Amino acid sequence: MKRSLFIVLAALVIGGCSNTEMGKAQRHADPVPSGTVMQEDGGTADPGGSGTDRKDADEPAKQASGQKDGTSEAKGSEPDKTRGAGTEGTKTTASQQQAGAQAGSLPRLDAARLANTYGFADNTGKYILSFENMEADDLDTAIGKDGRPLNIRFVKKQPQGPQDNGTRSANNFSNVQGLLYEVVDGNAEPNETYYLANSGRFNVASLLQVKPEIRGGASDEVKRNIEAAKSQKIEKIWKIADIAPDKELYVVQFRKRGKKITASLVLREGERIAAKDFTADYDPVSTWRVDDGGEMTPGMFSVLFAASGEGGVVLCVAWAGAEGENDYIFKQKGNELADLNLTTGRYMSY
Repeated sequence: MKRSLFIVLAALVIGGCSNTEMGKAQRHADPVPSGTVMQEDGGTADPGGSGTDRKDADEPAKQASGQKDGTSEAKGSEPDKTRGAGTEGTKTTASQQQAGAQAGSLPRLDAARLANTYGFADNTGKYILSFENMEADDLDTAIGKDGRPLNIRFVKKQPQGPQDNGTRSANNFSNVQGLLYEVVDGNAEPNETYYLANSGRFNVASLLQVKPEIRGGASDEVKRNIEAAKSQKIEKIWKIADIAPDKELYVVQFRKRGKKITASLVLREGERIAAKDFTADYDPVSTWRVDDGGEMTPGMFSVLFAASGEGGVVLCVAWAGAEGENDYIFKQKGNELADLNLTTGRYMSY
């Protein structure tokens, strides 16, 4: 009888220990409950990466609603709200919205709502003139080189001055006909081109971070991908920018085919290639631009902005030449950077 009682008690003790260990193992195996956010070391990742060539906190933070630095609102405007952040009513700066757009949490840019509204800054950087557009006086955002947004406000319609020399340059600023805008906070870069927009129609959150980096050459894999996509052999290639999170922009000059020669802007994302071709008759003096020496060079190109649009990237590019600058907006469509025919030119030689 005593022996039987001992066996029963031993079995109960062993079973209890076994159940305790199984409970621990089960707890470790259970998945994290849905909706729980986990971070490593309590930190957050910088979507733009380190070393980006962008202005820091002294650059005016532009909200998509047209507000300034999150401290005041434009008259009659509604405060913007963070989308999907879990805190209703929280205002977001343009840089925060750009980071969110890269993570896919914010809406994309509607390219169909873009207009031909370019401007350029005066020598002080306090004013920007919209020289093509003579009607849209509700623009509140100026987007400059590498996608830097500034707050602007309409001042007046500026008539053509008596001393106009025909250039669209800072030195002739007061004589060019257009709509005059004031930079609300900070300064624009003197004589630089800006794309002007209304934040209600241009989703600032869709802007992608652009890091300019001119570097000659490319990996064999990159060159093979481009040559296969274009069915042409590369003569010269340069990378001119990284576009967050995982895209690269190249300038490529292909080998001549008889009298014809092609250069391309190439947007690369992994093995996906999208290109805008510029084909011309070769001329040792002026092939694509006046006095280009028959060569395409990477310094000719700069990115005004890159944005996330439906189906791919929307890209605004400035192409400089000896006498001025042309500006284009392209939209990624399959393997093509399609021209949206939102183009302007600034003749600056005098």
